[in-house]
Amino acid sequence: MDDQRPPSLAWGMWKRFAIAAVLIAALAGGATATVALNTASSIAHDLFKNPVKAPKGLIASYTGGAQTYLVLGSDRRAKSADVFDRTDPPHSDTILLVRFDPEQGQTSVLSIPRDLLVNIKSRTGAYYPQEKINAAYTYGAREGGAKGSMVLAAETIKHEVFPGLKLNGIVDVNFGGFIKVVDTLGCVYVNVDHRYLHVNGLGGEEYSEINLQPGYQKLCYNNALSYVRYRHGDSDFVRVARQQDFLRALREQISPEDVIGQIEHVANVVGKAIVTAGFETSAGQVIQLAKLIGFSQGKPLRQVKFRATSTNFPLKGGSYVTSTPELERATLNDFLNGDEKVAEPKPTPPPSHSSHGHHHAHRSSVPSAASLGLAPSSSGAEAELAKQTVSMPLQVLHPALQTASSTEQPARAYDLRDKGGRLRHAYVAVWQQNTLGGYYDFEGTDWPHPPIVDHPNQQRKINHVTYMIFTDGAHIHVIAWRQGPMLYWLTNTLLEDLSNEQMLAIARSAHPLH
Repeated sequence: MDDQRPPSLAWGMWKRFAIAAVLIAALAGGATATVALNTASSIAHDLFKNPVKAPKGLIASYTGGAQTYLVLGSDRRAKSADVFDRTDPPHSDTILLVRFDPEQGQTSVLSIPRDLLVNIKSRTGAYYPQEKINAAYTYGAREGGAKGSMVLAAETIKHEVFPGLKLNGIVDVNFGGFIKVVDTLGCVYVNVDHRYLHVNGLGGEEYSEINLQPGYQKLCYNNALSYVRYRHGDSDFVRVARQQDFLRALREQISPEDVIGQIEHVANVVGKAIVTAGFETSAGQVIQLAKLIGFSQGKPLRQVKFRATSTNFPLKGGSYVTSTPELERATLNDFLNGDEKVAEPKPTPPPSHSSHGHHHAHRSSVPSAASLGLAPSSSGAEAELAKQTVSMPLQVLHPALQTASSTEQPARAYDLRDKGGRLRHAYVAVWQQNTLGGYYDFEGTDWPHPPIVDHPNQQRKINHVTYMIFTDGAHIHVIAWRQGPMLYWLTNTLLEDLSNEQMLAIARSAHPLH
């Protein structure tokens, strides 16, 4: 793996703040006021040890209610032992807006494509027309170091993309601190959507190396880093969606109990990894942030999609993301005010070969599989999965339906360790929905309570089966259910290409192979 190239770090920042914040909130609620304030003061000084003063008007004063933060993931390496690293202008690999909104009862996350076409104008009067938005961070560094990077990136967003956006703070997190913090905090279970393999070779393209099999698994350190920063053959939007999916999984697994006693050490490591603007070095600031993030732990995480006219616009020998002022206003309005919920899915076709019971609805009132864009699954793929799993001590289900445009990939049977270290069995079937990051998965395991199913948004009982539904705004992201000692789930593509009706129909069509 190329450890000197910029990673995608937005999710790492979330993890650092979330664990610190949850623990601070627990202190504030369960300990004496003196202990809580003293601890919070110490943590505040550790967390915000590298502050920069933002120009007047860039950061809005907090007056209560929702707060919006800009998180920049950069490859700043000012203290590197390598001369080139110290002098090479830094780059912003991730541009993320996070909004904690107690009134809406949700946390919204919006990634701005780093390849978005904008004009950049600095405070010194320098003008850079038709540039990618992540160049603002680099140009700002040339003019004013860390402060210049953060300021020009934020001002470009506010002037060129989202006029009217109010920021309550900016956090710039660097790669050097990322590895140390991940090493401190551990690993995360992730639903890896397909086979990831890239090995750098002589004369070939140089990317971060990766070698991951599909399926639910624990990613640690370099594997986690390679997964979220993977970009070979993906669009900027797919990469962003993968980061946000990782963030969703990570948030589900943050456990204050796991790091009790480490909070000051964690805060110190985090503080070395970040530069901040708009934060006070005070106990009140940390507790205020803690309450917001602690609130968010039990609330929906809503991914807001950036509206674009093109994701691959050719210009000056490069590829750009383009949008319009109208689409950008719609994106910002969705981010600030959106509150989409999953509508009740329409009745779905009766499952073929289903073990879930008989379907009693009138066929005339139920859309056909074909009308939903579904077709029978490959009998050859089912036979191969049955062969692979014949010796596994679990009941293997496989959907009888798949989307008509998809192609099933080779299935995988494997073992994994649960959070307690117990050996579990699992299998995964993968379908490629489209050529650009479009993979959806069906998984079965004898691990009854993995983190992925800890907090369903809703449950729906159909023919004696209780389906747990996990949503992302108006879209179903995962459908899961238990059958005896087994757990099964269907995961949408990263860009959620499957409709809610398709997700429910495919899940209901699952039938036993042996």
